[in-house]
Amino acid sequence: MTDVTPAHALPLPAGLPNAGEPVPGVITAGQPSAAQLEQLARAGVEIVADLRAASEDRGFDEPAAAARLALEYHSIPVVGASIGAREFAAVRSLLRAKGTRPILVHCRSANRVGAALIPWLVLDQRRSREEALAIARQAGLRSDEMARAALAYLDAQPRGG
Repeated sequence: MTDVTPAHALPLPAGLPNAGEPVPGVITAGQPSAAQLEQLARAGVEIVADLRAASEDRGFDEPAAAARLALEYHSIPVVGASIGAREFAAVRSLLRAKGTRPILVHCRSANRVGAALIPWLVLDQRRSREEALAIARQAGLRSDEMARAALAYLDAQPRGG
């Protein structure tokens, strides 16, 4: 198994829940504050993928803050443990399209983030399932149900992803 210890290319704001950079240029975390979002923008993050539902309180108007900071903002709501093919496909598409631009992928705690990364890690980054699960857990995945959903998504993909 290859080493899954992250190499932090970008400085991560102090106090950002479950902050990490499990893959260079992909920052994973729980909910940032407005100040932490600003710090991430100054550090070079260009894209934000918010996996929280619109009804979840962020403590500030995140889309407006992202716009003010000239960040590309994407809402990919994952409600509870209901992550499925649509959400996995949206995260994969966004991560493939980001190119070299640094991205923050967040939810409240990084649990949903970890699950959402698994298909991209396996199908697009050509990591093993075991390595993808290890990276996902390192990023914040705690839900076995969400891990099973990610693996079921992988099983449903045609050969070659």
